[in-house]
Amino acid sequence: MDFRFTPEQEALRQRVRDVRDRTITPFLVDRGWNTALTRAELAHLFGRLVPLGYPGTVIALEDGGAGLDHVSLGIFIEELAPVFGFLAVHVVPRQIAFLATVAQKQRYLPRLVKAQIFGTAAITEPNVGSDAASIGMTARRVGEHYILNGTKAWLNLGDHAELATALVSTDPSQGARGLSRLIVELDHRRLGSRVLTTLGDRLISFAEVTFTDYTVPVENLLGKEGEGLKMTLKAIQASRASMATHAVGLAQAAIDASIAYAKERRQFGRVIGGFQLIQGMLADMIAETEAARLLAYRVWSMIDRGEECAREASIAKLYATEAAIRVTSKAIQIHGANGLSDRQPVERYFRDARMLTFPDGSSEIHRLLIGRLSLGVDAFR
Repeated sequence: MDFRFTPEQEALRQRVRDVRDRTITPFLVDRGWNTALTRAELAHLFGRLVPLGYPGTVIALEDGGAGLDHVSLGIFIEELAPVFGFLAVHVVPRQIAFLATVAQKQRYLPRLVKAQIFGTAAITEPNVGSDAASIGMTARRVGEHYILNGTKAWLNLGDHAELATALVSTDPSQGARGLSRLIVELDHRRLGSRVLTTLGDRLISFAEVTFTDYTVPVENLLGKEGEGLKMTLKAIQASRASMATHAVGLAQAAIDASIAYAKERRQFGRVIGGFQLIQGMLADMIAETEAARLLAYRVWSMIDRGEECAREASIAKLYATEAAIRVTSKAIQIHGANGLSDRQPVERYFRDARMLTFPDGSSEIHRLLIGRLSLGVDAFR
């Protein structure tokens, strides 16, 4: 077992960190962290990352991507998470690259990997979360079109993304076997959108979007009818690794901020970093973050090797996201009352970390998944 990054991966980490610290962070500090980025601001920030290979990191060179491995994608996510939040987990280009036909890829990928258009995943519904098999949004085929009716919730960039990959029911009588995936071009003039105000990740808008008699060409079907849930479950291992790595990035940023603060803040005639309780908290934070990082990159490495990793992805997602809450909470404690102020970044890291225990399966769901995979006993049905 080799836990080291390759020289190329280390060089990539440094390039991403340099762009983040020199251009992205100063821009966000000047404009503020508590309001959603505009379409123009998104284009500006992604324009700094496209030359590095993001968001087309693992997309093949012949499809316009960077042709890198999934461990490199993890590096992008970890380094960008403290400033970009959920924007560091931009999944639609990967979904199109791995699931679409040649014609579909030619139509959408060139603009997606260059961040000329943005995509969003439309899976969750107001009354459907963990139980994706209960999807209620219908796509009724009429001639060469599907007619969509229903509401999707928690679409990131849902109020201005140009594209969505939607999980819909093309045959409600078949339940989970009647679910399909569609590429949906979003005309916001024809959609009903409601933006959701969130605890964390306020740079990105989350929206609830309603489709009423919304037409989508049949040629935009991903795969075959009835394969939607299978596609979603296959792709979700990478999504869970993304959430775990996102959590690692936030935890590491909280550690870095806490170490810097502990070296400068003085109480009782000495820097607080010299107090045993401060050092004890930092030791726990570092140990948990290192463990989470190893779990996350194990999944990325398994994906690169083409190995099944459902159990490992659930373990990484569960542990890393909950560890990030503990680590960022301790970071606030080290900062004392100053940690409650937006003059310090740790309160934002804590809020962002708290957002991560729900997407791609809540912590409770992952405990049940790990239990099922270990015991062979299903607690869901």
